[in-house]
Amino acid sequence: MNDTDLLEAFADYQRSGNRAVRTIRTRESILRAFAARQETDLLTATVFHMRRDIGRQEIAPSSRATTRATFLAFYTFVHDEGLRADNPALRLPVVRVPKRRPRPYSQEQIDRMLSTGAYKRTRAMILLGAYQGLRASEIAAVHSDDVDLESGTMKVLGKGGRTDYLPLHDVIRDLAPTMNEGWWFPARGGRDGHIKGQSVSDLMTDARDRAGIVDKRLTGHSLRHSFGTELVRGRANIRAVQELMRHASLAHTQQYTLVLDEDEREALSVLPPRTIPTHSGRKAA
Repeated sequence: MNDTDLLEAFADYQRSGNRAVRTIRTRESILRAFAARQETDLLTATVFHMRRDIGRQEIAPSSRATTRATFLAFYTFVHDEGLRADNPALRLPVVRVPKRRPRPYSQEQIDRMLSTGAYKRTRAMILLGAYQGLRASEIAAVHSDDVDLESGTMKVLGKGGRTDYLPLHDVIRDLAPTMNEGWWFPARGGRDGHIKGQSVSDLMTDARDRAGIVDKRLTGHSLRHSFGTELVRGRANIRAVQELMRHASLAHTQQYTLVLDEDEREALSVLPPRTIPTHSGRKAA
């Protein structure tokens, strides 16, 4: 079986398990690039090829972890299907990824993005990220039928095909009547459907640059970090924050929520005051 047939079979397997389209495409891209770089075909690649590829100096720890996870998923499939006798990916070392500090936009930065030349649709995208915590791919796919003003909810098709119903923030409730019937962000050129998530990310990056924000680590996804951070700063229940961000675990939510220095100082202030003792209180023998 050649690589093309093998990858198609792997894609069929993932689709049958309801894997997200983006995950399937990303894994295929990783596997094709791996085979080309290491000058091997996928079916006979060794663990040494994989270790060399993961260990490339130019890639970030998070990318190493994603590549390792892709190898593990793919070669588990290959082994389980009886296409090779071993699973070489089981011998890959665990990738240690340093804990990432959240990177939210400040409210002042969001104001600047909204007021320095961004067009109406880009402003709407920014608001959906900041007030509903939507990912770029979810923003791209917003449809008027997903927004129920009567019940005050928005239907969101998220990662892995999961469907959630989120409460509408008042800002988005006010925005909704001003948007298109059908796709809020239709594809250009008369094509059916909506724009791609990458287009949303690109437009947000343009808005960031136009606003004079020089920190290149801030991306469209950083608006989701801002969403989570502002909820926590406003003393929202952390479990409610987890549900609004649609995370499987609280640990994942905490990666998105930045506790600022002033919040830490305020947290310490709830501890009761106490006079510092000047002696031990021991009685002389």
